[in-house]
Amino acid sequence: MTLRCDQVAPVLQIPCEITSEIFRYCLPEDEFPQPSIRSAPIQLSLVCSAWRELSIGTPCLWTKVLLCASTDFEDLSGTLTDHMESHVETLRLWTKRATPLLLSVHLRYPTLPRLDVPVIRIDQLPPIFHVIVENGARWKDIRLSLPRNYLDFGWSLTQQNASKLNSFAIDDTLIPIFGSSLAVSTGPINLQTGIAETLSTLSVCVPIIYAPPYRAPCMRLRKLSLKHAGPVECLNLLRHCPVLEDLILHFYRLNEMVGSSSGPTMLLPQLRTFHLSHTTYGEYWETSFPVGSEIGLLLECLSLPNLKGFFLWMTIVGRDIYNNPEIPWEYLSQLITRSNCSLTELELRTTRMTPSSMMKCLQLSPDLKYLGIPSDAELETEEVRQLLPSLQSLRLFSTDEVGESGQL
Repeated sequence: MTLRCDQVAPVLQIPCEITSEIFRYCLPEDEFPQPSIRSAPIQLSLVCSAWRELSIGTPCLWTKVLLCASTDFEDLSGTLTDHMESHVETLRLWTKRATPLLLSVHLRYPTLPRLDVPVIRIDQLPPIFHVIVENGARWKDIRLSLPRNYLDFGWSLTQQNASKLNSFAIDDTLIPIFGSSLAVSTGPINLQTGIAETLSTLSVCVPIIYAPPYRAPCMRLRKLSLKHAGPVECLNLLRHCPVLEDLILHFYRLNEMVGSSSGPTMLLPQLRTFHLSHTTYGEYWETSFPVGSEIGLLLECLSLPNLKGFFLWMTIVGRDIYNNPEIPWEYLSQLITRSNCSLTELELRTTRMTPSSMMKCLQLSPDLKYLGIPSDAELETEEVRQLLPSLQSLRLFSTDEVGESGQL
């Protein structure tokens, strides 16, 4: 017997195409969903048989997943093994239901049992990597948050067959605990040519090099974030990024030489936004006075004709300025002049620039719409607004916001 239309729940009378679109809005916007009966997409499949059939048959609901083990584990037995095996089953399920679409996965295992020898076999990695390798051509976005000794081999293994990878993010989860000394002692990781040619977004929180036998241009790379890398490694990679639009470079207590102004400048013709930071590791890594290499020298290596937004966060002073505080920090004004760029956003989160150096940058940027400066920069607000008639937003950083600890 067929039910009349008025005997069907109103919500089930909505066309399937519209219901599927509504399901998409149940997923988190800014992060990958965790497999849970309390959230989409699994929650949707438990409401009724009709929604279960519809949700399982909607591939776009299953294209992103976060697999996270947040507990501290001492060995590979018991809870950890069970947890990881469930992740294998979950990822296989997501892979099946997302067909034929590409997938995005975030593996977040901040703590794992210590390895006394370097990882050289896939069997020593969490079992989820078997699924990643088996489905190499299915990945669009991969994010790996692992301890360094797992990360090295996991990163290398993931690159081998990921021919369609668009976005890659890796994070050494031991750095916040031990600082970068551990990462430096194990050496940088290597970006392979094949994967470099497919990426449009790359985020790396560990030292990195791009030095295969034949380095190819990263012709699709538009967003790049490098933290804990050295200036030389950063510049070597930037030389191969001709279409880069968004750049984040964060250095921590850097002591190596940054660069020299004697060589030719590097042209990044499409770069529009540049975040540059040089800070300490936080309160547990603070010294009486943070002195290091002069990060401003990095700007002398660059020419950025289309730069629109520059954001500086600097709590470490160069040794020359430390010995002679009267030396002006003119690296930014020289970059603006050399590049002949017109900034619309400028943030100077530092106490290392004199008011005269800041004012010079403002005079070179008459089209500014957003400006952030320290509240004690001795610049008159009214004078700034008269100098910048297009200014729409002015932010004054307090001493705590400027920060001396470099803590994120």
